[in-house]
Amino acid sequence: MAVDTASLITLVELKSQMGITSTTDDTVLERCIDRASKAVESYCARAFTSNRYYETHDTTSQWAVVLKQNPVTAVRLVATDWQNALTIDSTDKTDTMTTVAVNESGLMLFRKDSAGNETANEPSFAAHNTTAELATHINGLTGFSATSLINLPSVYLRKMSGMSLRTSTAYLGAWMGGFNDYQVDLATGIVYGKQTYGYRSMFIDYTAGYARIPYDIQEATTMIASRIYNGRKRDTGVGSESLGGYSYSIRSSGEFDAEARDLLQTYKRAR
Repeated sequence: MAVDTASLITLVELKSQMGITSTTDDTVLERCIDRASKAVESYCARAFTSNRYYETHDTTSQWAVVLKQNPVTAVRLVATDWQNALTIDSTDKTDTMTTVAVNESGLMLFRKDSAGNETANEPSFAAHNTTAELATHINGLTGFSATSLINLPSVYLRKMSGMSLRTSTAYLGAWMGGFNDYQVDLATGIVYGKQTYGYRSMFIDYTAGYARIPYDIQEATTMIASRIYNGRKRDTGVGSESLGGYSYSIRSSGEFDAEARDLLQTYKRAR
């Protein structure tokens, strides 16, 4: 096992802070790091490592959209227009059900033939980067055919609930350029554009996160990971112990978490 690529500290950093030199518990420590990192991101309602994101925001007469992640380091596209980019059909009209849907990670193609046998295929955007690649893949599947009308990044396809292909062709739309009059507050991740009236959807392709995780986030993650590791065998019902004339109190996990929360306050995303 290794520390997850999205985790906020390294194994070396945690062991150095805790004064651990042996490799005996490395796997346990890595799990503690991953759990602590997830806890920090969950508390702040955001990710911190640099990543690429694709978001659709529905607005009504708004002129500002708050992205889910920040700080923003690059904006590749802000679009409010879309065009049909891919068509999908059923090739066996004896099928009792044939549907297509588009979700965050790819397509969902479902088919039930005349004998009641079900098959499901989920071509992902990661494996098929363009609508042309998706069309080629779909044409190799039994019961489906596809045509790429415009070759665009497959992740630009608009989300769509399951649509029947038995009696009609599915036209899958993709976001395209057409909205350039905007500004971005990179630190806060707010996109400002011209005020419009009525409903509007906006698609943003951007990169956000830190190339180097800030020290206070690392410190908070280290506190939580250390608490998880040290609390594995401790009796949580014991608050203090004494031996002869020596006694000491054991800090509760709540105290550690409170310190971590204080460090993370300024990084919390407004929900």
